[in-house]
Amino acid sequence: MKKSLSVLFTAVALGISTSAVADENAFNDGDKAVEYRQKALSVMQQNFAAMAEMVKGEVDYDAQVFANRANDFEKLAGIPWSGFAVEGAMPGDNSDALTAIWDNWEDFQERSNDLQQYAAKLASAAESGSMDNIKPVFMDTAQTCKGCHDEYKD
Repeated sequence: MKKSLSVLFTAVALGISTSAVADENAFNDGDKAVEYRQKALSVMQQNFAAMAEMVKGEVDYDAQVFANRANDFEKLAGIPWSGFAVEGAMPGDNSDALTAIWDNWEDFQERSNDLQQYAAKLASAAESGSMDNIKPVFMDTAQTCKGCHDEYKD
């Protein structure tokens, strides 16, 4: 519960709203856009890492905790991308993003859409409470993350 609240408070602190996420012009400063996307991706990673520990058996599987993490991950999966679409938010000393993102913008957008679809599937699988249902979807989601990181992150 504390971790779910932490995600909620972080999201609020980031000033996340549906309209801001949908608006590619939500930022007028490239550095703030980079900070926004990095914070959103960090919270996503924290949720995913907690689920990975359960999938790997490193911590006891708790169906409710996993479902909460999966639901948070799904909600977060659409958030960081507007922070890439701002002039001045391209790579520099403040980012691990590679220029390949902007050189292959359509592919990057497709991959972000794929991640959102897998995040929704993961949240749905988590509702079953069965690790047998969760694990293959989790692995597909992890591969989607890895594929994008391999291509577009330094």
